Amino acid sequence: MTNTITSTKDMIRDTALDLFKDRGYDDVTIMDICKKCEITKRTFYYHYESKADLLSGVVKYWGIQAERLLHTFASEEKSINILWQLMKVYCDKAVQYGPNIVKQVYIITIQSSNDVHFPEQMYLFDISVQLLTKAKKSGEIISAADAPEIAFIMYHTLRSITISWASEDGRYDLINEYKKAFDRIVGI
Repeated sequence: MTNTITSTKDMIRDTALDLFKDRGYDDVTIMDICKKCEITKRTFYYHYESKADLLSGVVKYWGIQAERLLHTFASEEKSINILWQLMKVYCDKAVQYGPNIVKQVYIITIQSSNDVHFPEQMYLFDISVQLLTKAKKSGEIISAADAPEIAFIMYHTLRSITISWASEDGRYDLINEYKKAFDRIVGI
């Protein structure tokens, strides 16, 4: 039963994101989402409190997908390569869904009153610190900063690049900008 609930929730989220991308967040109603998903409003509200609730969980969902990649890259020899692939998930998803959805995600993030401290309480922050620590010990990166400090800088920089990209309506190659910043931060 849990798989059905999870798959329905995922289907609602993915359908809504596609609709937001095509028509814009403000121009999509909950009823539009329900019609496209062939579900009732009751089913929508069983899984999500609102459109904003649906969108507020997107970054965590992307983090979960990045974590799944971690298992795929477990045999990777270089920790820094694994870290890049994890960070790239956020970038890939931002590009996939477009600048309008990214803008809306950040608007909701700013408006929400949750007590999440960025970036230390972000989904993959601890894994990032672990990978950076391993990369420093193995000589993959050389930096005077400790791993938590590098991770802090990396998260803030990548968030800034994403917000700038979204505010400029995706006018530049986000993946390329992410990679340049990532390489500079880790010193490769």
